[in-house]
Amino acid sequence: MITEGLKLSHTKIVTPDETAAKAASGTLDVYGTPFLIAFMEKTSLDIVTPFLKEGESTVGISMNMKHLKANKIGDEITCESELIKVEGKKLTFKLKATHDSTVIGEAIHERFIVDVERFLSKLK
Repeated sequence: MITEGLKLSHTKIVTPDETAAKAASGTLDVYGTPFLIAFMEKTSLDIVTPFLKEGESTVGISMNMKHLKANKIGDEITCESELIKVEGKKLTFKLKATHDSTVIGEAIHERFIVDVERFLSKLK
């Protein structure tokens, strides 16, 4: 059952394919903000996926994120997500990303539970 208070954390190593230069969001070979956002989304998605009904998924609908500190290739990043609000099919998550004990990013992220077939049929 999807309930407020569910938590999950994931850890990853920054790869050469995850730089600001690779994402074209900057010119430096540091961990790119688009990749941090994707890591935060994935961690939040993984909290609720085991509780979804067959044929359901979630889609991201908003991300209010601050990327507070740069990281180099090879750094270990941990993302912690907590489901803080459930309003019907709308889910709100609070996220924190760290390297060692330093906070490198914080966010509030919203996702919406969708019926996959119905959602995709609207795109045709």
